[in-house]
Amino acid sequence: MRGKFTPEQKYEIIMESLNSNITVAELCRKHGVAPVNFRKWREKFLEGGKRALGESNSGNDYEKEIDDLKKIIGEQSLIINELKKISGGRRR
Repeated sequence: MRGKFTPEQKYEIIMESLNSNITVAELCRKHGVAPVNFRKWREKFLEGGKRALGESNSGNDYEKEIDDLKKIIGEQSLIINELKKISGGRRR
């Protein structure tokens, strides 16, 4: 076994597995990776991609919520300004 692999090395090995016709066993032997570890890396890699694709919709939700909050703040600012005019700027 080679020991610890950097995230870049793991990425390169996973990409090699996706872009070639080499078997998992051959790939693992070539890089000195235990097949069980390779499968864990690949699973995490694919899950991360799946989450990233799913977040694109929630990003739009956040933008809508931010726009709604900006609208509320703007309306409240107008109300505060009107109340200041009505009170003549008096303080208690």
